Amino acid sequence: MYNDLENIPADYVTAKSLDECRAILFEKFGNSYQITDIKTDLKGGFLGLFPKEYVKVKYIIRNKAPSYTDSTGTFEKNKDELLKTLNPSVNTTKQIAALDKKLDQLSSLLENKFDDIKSNSEQLHKNIVRISEMLEENEFTKEYIKDICDRLRSEFSLEELEDFDRVEKQVVDWIGESIEIEKKKAHRQPHVVIIVGPTGVGKTTTIAKIAAQQIICADKEGLERPVIRLISADITRVAAEEQLRHFGEALQVQVDKAEKAEHIKTIYRDCKDTTNLIMIDTSGYSPNDSENIGKLKKHLSVDGLRPDVYLAIAASTKAKDLRNIIQNYEPFGFGSVIITKCDETSQYGNIISVLAEKQKSISYITYGQAAAKDISRADIIGFLIRLSGFKIDRTHIEDKFGE
Repeated sequence: MYNDLENIPADYVTAKSLDECRAILFEKFGNSYQITDIKTDLKGGFLGLFPKEYVKVKYIIRNKAPSYTDSTGTFEKNKDELLKTLNPSVNTTKQIAALDKKLDQLSSLLENKFDDIKSNSEQLHKNIVRISEMLEENEFTKEYIKDICDRLRSEFSLEELEDFDRVEKQVVDWIGESIEIEKKKAHRQPHVVIIVGPTGVGKTTTIAKIAAQQIICADKEGLERPVIRLISADITRVAAEEQLRHFGEALQVQVDKAEKAEHIKTIYRDCKDTTNLIMIDTSGYSPNDSENIGKLKKHLSVDGLRPDVYLAIAASTKAKDLRNIIQNYEPFGFGSVIITKCDETSQYGNIISVLAEKQKSISYITYGQAAAKDISRADIIGFLIRLSGFKIDRTHIEDKFGE
């Protein structure tokens, strides 16, 4: 670290005028010199007669840090001077090229360093810090928070950053824009749905809830009840089949057991012409159990099935674990995510962050244990109104994100 108080003493400079002295000093030291004393002196003259007047200037060199502009503006000049002073015996073309490359790298590092300093200083604005703390409270990931703060710095002037209500409203909009909801689409019958995911996230209950929702919607609209078939492909948990059969009896739909891919193929062949919806429950494995996840993938590989695969994840899943789950279940080609157990947490920043990062959409959210209800289509407004500490303009977000 340079210190302005530490100076290096130097000798006098003598010239015909003060301006010439200043020119000499500037050429040698730039703006780093300071004149401490000015004297006039008489020199020369024929036989000591008619002497000429000279100016004698005493100076010191100030040790101060070069500015960013000075550093970058004179870097190329200094580099060329350094190359010229190399020993001619080792000043080969190859060595010069290598040194030139290293100096260019040093110049780039210098520029990046000053960019970082500028970025850090801008990030200290009180309202950016406040937004960062609010996002952290909602358990958004560090990466997500950094993206929001960087966007505030780049898109808001200092004057605009002073208006916290405006900043807060914009951040809520950006969060909403980062949430992708699965688009409704028509399906060719039979519509096959497979739900995969780690153990304990509520896949079996979720299947029952989706089936119940289909029946309830048909009854409300006065339509013919859909023909639904439930298949238990969970070969690790004995209670899973019993639980699914219990739901099947309550919903008056048939439940089948499929321990092998051949069983799924047979059931599908027998009912595909008479069934509207086939839903397949699967075994739950640790996201680190890649071997059994691979076996499950093979188990579900049936020609002609063309299923819609959903990944079920619990709302309280930590961001790091969620990334791991998505990575290990990616081979199933799941198109969207079902967020379960939303009644067990009030913070959704972790889910929003990682799904935005992985560019995954959300289809359903579930909460509670009642199979005939406690499930709904996901919507952006539902996530935004649950943000803790944020003032939500309900009319605005409904106009912006409502269907």
